[in-house]
Amino acid sequence: MGNHSEEIIYKPRANRSIKAISKYIRDKGYPDTSEKYAARLYDFGDSLANFPEKYPVCRFKKLADRNLRCAVFEQNYIFIYKTIHHRLVIYNVVHGRAIRY
Repeated sequence: MGNHSEEIIYKPRANRSIKAISKYIRDKGYPDTSEKYAARLYDFGDSLANFPEKYPVCRFKKLADRNLRCAVFEQNYIFIYKTIHHRLVIYNVVHGRAIRY
C-alpha cells in the first residue's frame, strides 16, 4: 500500500512550467492538444501522491542532496517532487534534456 498524501501542492514554478509546455504546443498550432497535454501532466502529478516512493531520489547531486525525487512522464518531462508532512510538493516539471546528471 502506498503512503497516500492528503494534499498535493504545485509550487508556482511547477505551474509555470506546465503552462509553458502547454503554450509551446499551442504555439506550434495544436491548441486542443495543448490543453489535453496539460491535463495529462496534472493528472500524472496528482497520481504521484498514490505511491510517492515509487520513483527514485534524483541522480542530479543538487536535487539528491535535498532528497527530491524524479518521476519521468512519457519519456520527455521530469517531475521533481518530495513528500513533506503528508503533502506531496511538486517543485518543478522540466524537460529531460534540461537536467544534467
